Amino acid sequence: MTEPDKSREDFDRRLTQARNRRADGGQTNRQTAFGQAFRLSSEMVAGVLVGGFIGWTLDNWLGTTPWLLLVFFFLGVAAGILNAVRAAREMNAGADET
Repeated sequence: MTEPDKSREDFDRRLTQARNRRADGGQTNRQTAFGQAFRLSSEMVAGVLVGGFIGWTLDNWLGTTPWLLLVFFFLGVAAGILNAVRAAREMNAGADET
């Protein structure tokens, strides 16, 4: 066999392996890492937004501006951190099983 034939066979073999991994549902590390980072950041943002919205709504309703907004904002930050930590633990537990 000539050198180009060997390199073509090697390329075909690697291409077939990559297609099989993709068909089996395998993900690249970059895609997995991006998904995990997006999940953790959305946990944080959701906590802050929900806490801020609840505080703002209660402030407008009760006329206590800005105190309840501040209280619920920081509660939202704490909830977001706790949710992100829980999600990270789930991710680590899932990674240990594989």
